[in-house]
Amino acid sequence: MASILNNPLYTQLLQDFTELLSHGKILRAEHLSKELTALLGAPFYLSHFGMPHYPVQQLDAATVFVHLNPGAGLGDTSTPDKFYAQRWKKNAFYTKHDLSENASLEDVINGYINDWKNYAHQRFVVNGDMDNFDYKQACFLSHWPESGIELQKGDLSSRALQQNNMVNVLNQKLQLELFPYGSNSIATHQLIRAFELSPATLVPYIHHMLDYIVAHPRRYVLFGSRVFQQLFRLYHIHVDYLIEREFPEQKFNGITKNSLSFSKMKLNYKGQKIDIGIPHSFPRRDLPNAYKKMAEYGRLCAEAYHAS
Repeated sequence: MASILNNPLYTQLLQDFTELLSHGKILRAEHLSKELTALLGAPFYLSHFGMPHYPVQQLDAATVFVHLNPGAGLGDTSTPDKFYAQRWKKNAFYTKHDLSENASLEDVINGYINDWKNYAHQRFVVNGDMDNFDYKQACFLSHWPESGIELQKGDLSSRALQQNNMVNVLNQKLQLELFPYGSNSIATHQLIRAFELSPATLVPYIHHMLDYIVAHPRRYVLFGSRVFQQLFRLYHIHVDYLIEREFPEQKFNGITKNSLSFSKMKLNYKGQKIDIGIPHSFPRRDLPNAYKKMAEYGRLCAEAYHAS
């Protein structure tokens, strides 16, 4: 716990949990939702009452996979007043841990860390659950050599293989989110528009994400949406030098009805050079159970990454 309290990467985590205990909600998440809503002139809701997602294990993982934010049910979004009035969501963490004003911040964060360390095994092995999103990540990464993730190959419909690969893809890579706050979905065009209107609103989250990445040497850094390419271009133009090189986009036909694509960039952040891959078409909502196709897409992306 001492390492968490003293690690500057966890300033946001400590602030969020302090606000949860003091106010029953994450004020920073609420402020961001209101700021983006006002900026865009349309609702942009991020959960201020659900558990935020911060990485607390495998911080030095060889492979990093970055997403926009965790999925979450936002509750009542019929009006802004009803949405912002909501407090603690009664999920397992809230019912298992003391989150009253008198609770110990250290105890709460220790509980958060322990829950995340046990999450994958408990969910996929003990409870026997299945998560298509996590499994598609495992299928996609199965052809990336020396990823640091122990992924079995073989019958992708095998339950034992699925359990092993879902547990390992969560426990042995570093998964980051641009926003640690959940939402039902994010309209990426709104995110681009928000950056164009007010870069300062999103820049702290981009910096925090990149700070995690450069904290340790990495083998692969992957971003699971085309929107990151657009955000980095805007950051480079409007904020500071970031893109050292951008490679030609690769398109793959024949896997799905629509072509799939992949890009590679070389970033220079705080003097550290980062090779990144952007599978634009990840995770393909129109392929809910197409594990072989996701693995094939990952294989082609890996080949394109290493060829450039």
